[in-house]
Amino acid sequence: MPDWFSGWSPVAIAIAIAIAVAFIVLVLSAIVFAFGSAFRRAESPDGPTLVETAEPMLRARHGIGKFNADFDRLARGTMLGIDGETAIAWILLVAALFASALYLLTVDVLPFDDGLLLAGSAAVLGGLAALTVFYSLRNRRRLAIQEQLPDGCFQLARSLRSGLALPAGLRETSHYLPMPLKGLFAKLASALELGESTRGALRRAAADAQLTEFDVFAEVLIMNAESGGNLPAMLDRLASSMRDRNQYRGYFRSVTALARMAAIFLALTAPVVMLLYLLFPEQRGMMYRFLAAPEGHLILLAAVILEVIGLIWIFYLLRRQDDY
Repeated sequence: MPDWFSGWSPVAIAIAIAIAVAFIVLVLSAIVFAFGSAFRRAESPDGPTLVETAEPMLRARHGIGKFNADFDRLARGTMLGIDGETAIAWILLVAALFASALYLLTVDVLPFDDGLLLAGSAAVLGGLAALTVFYSLRNRRRLAIQEQLPDGCFQLARSLRSGLALPAGLRETSHYLPMPLKGLFAKLASALELGESTRGALRRAAADAQLTEFDVFAEVLIMNAESGGNLPAMLDRLASSMRDRNQYRGYFRSVTALARMAAIFLALTAPVVMLLYLLFPEQRGMMYRFLAAPEGHLILLAAVILEVIGLIWIFYLLRRQDDY
């Protein structure tokens, strides 16, 4: 351990490391925001122009802009009230907490260099754990839209029967719906009222929703705008079909719940057992001796690789239920 840490208690060292990491994160965030505000154009008092409104959409189609847009969509999909920047801040905070906690547990046993290496590994695993939580919650917005869309179609059909045009009907329907479908209908109504083509506005809304049912809903509206027809009757039939589909999906999830929970518990067995070994003093000594041996490093590395492969495989098997 370096001389400047001599005389410090392990708790004080862990707190100092956490404060240092948080300070570095805050300084880097301030620098990024300062550079961003320096190069950002001042907003007009009359509101953003069409060019300024379209710029984020164009930037989100290629390169790093597309990655930022996808990550921001993932954060909004969790329905936790956060955006991409807030999600990154939480990931860094959880990584710092993981590193400090593991260093506090091993400071009396491992050398300083090994402790720092283990704390760095814990920071990476903590950040990945936070990212995994956000990624697992990314479908909450899609599922909410999926549940709300049948009622939205029924209400839109009633608004159209009362004599409202499509933009006004979407605007009126949005007042009766909860978020997030309310926001989708309101943005779609605004785009149509500003003169955007029906096909372009609906395709953009469908890309934002990322839902099969909303794709079908968009195609019905596009077909009616280009070919005509009885749109209220088509929306009523579509809403009935969506409601039946949601009921069957709920039945399927209830029937397969036991198998999905068993897969999740099997995937979490190894990390939980290792955490329990670190919590109890007797088992903690055995774990430290295992980690100190060269063979233990290889066995632990192989176990982590196999665990990651198993998690990816289980996720691949379970993710198909959310695609349709």
